[in-house]
Amino acid sequence: MTIAGERLEVAVFKPASCQIRSILIVLAGKNRDSTTYRNDSVPLAKHECSLVFAPDFPVARFPVDQYQRGGFPAVHHTAPAALYMRPLEQWTRSISNERNIPIILIGHSAGAQYLERVAAYAPGEEIMTVIMNPSTYVEPETDTPVPYGFRNWSQPAGLPDLKRYLARNIAIILGSDDTEPSPLINRIPAAVEQGRNRLERGQWAYAQAREQAEKLNVPFGWTITLVPATGHVASRMLASSEVQDAIETAIRAASSP
Repeated sequence: MTIAGERLEVAVFKPASCQIRSILIVLAGKNRDSTTYRNDSVPLAKHECSLVFAPDFPVARFPVDQYQRGGFPAVHHTAPAALYMRPLEQWTRSISNERNIPIILIGHSAGAQYLERVAAYAPGEEIMTVIMNPSTYVEPETDTPVPYGFRNWSQPAGLPDLKRYLARNIAIILGSDDTEPSPLINRIPAAVEQGRNRLERGQWAYAQAREQAEKLNVPFGWTITLVPATGHVASRMLASSEVQDAIETAIRAASSP
């Protein structure tokens, strides 16, 4: 597919002999091995009778600032990569001819960081975003600057989009053993404030968001779940009953009258 002049390859899987229930858009980790992520998503797709689209964002064209940080703060003449998600969703509907089924976004590690920026700054029509083991989060407050918070965001004080972010259906799913330190991430002050490792940062982000939602008196749409005896391994996360349950719950909710 082509978005904003960028041609992206997309690995696809379609289960046979069942009525398609959802579209799963799966974002790969820092190695951008989208085909591997597509393959690792096949059991989940078969169980939920869902299409998988795994777009490839090559490192050469989408370095850390564009992928993990979503392209924010925006650089002049460069479209933030997080803005690609909405047209990508529309393309998956067009290419599959599935106009009405729900779309669910799933990301692990670097891909989860990308989806964090999508959820905060550039959401599309997805009914749920599954965030698995990212190294950083967008803090739901206006003291921390973009891309780790809402200070300097385009909306006045960032509050309208911040409130929308808190209300979105975001499923944080963490490996209970994902506790190794991240030396590169630990050089970023905003990330260090979020915790010593990915597990701590996820728990911290969820607690901060829940507290902020109560303070602002807005609906809170986030959930948090731990996958037992699992570290920073995408294949195990995608194969977990916790991810399967989250997807099933979202599809059923979207299908109910």
